Amino acid sequence: MTELTTKPGPCQVRINTESPCPRTAEVEILGVAFCRACAREQEAYFAIGKLAQEEELRGLRSKALAEALKRMRRDRAGSSEGIAA
Repeated sequence: MTELTTKPGPCQVRINTESPCPRTAEVEILGVAFCRACAREQEAYFAIGKLAQEEELRGLRSKALAEALKRMRRDRAGSSEGIAA
């Protein structure tokens, strides 16, 4: 799903807002350029979405999904401290 970008440019996260990601894009996911940190976060969202869809199809509640969400929230809280706005 992740590919290295061939052309340098800005990370596309929040690109049209007052607080865009200040880092340079290094990878591309589904045609959108991301820096490594934002790409990891995006891939986590995709993984959680996939788990949620699978669990929804089975009609089960997932302990693994809940744990993944907790990890993602914890990681996001820790990573936002080092990001310049």
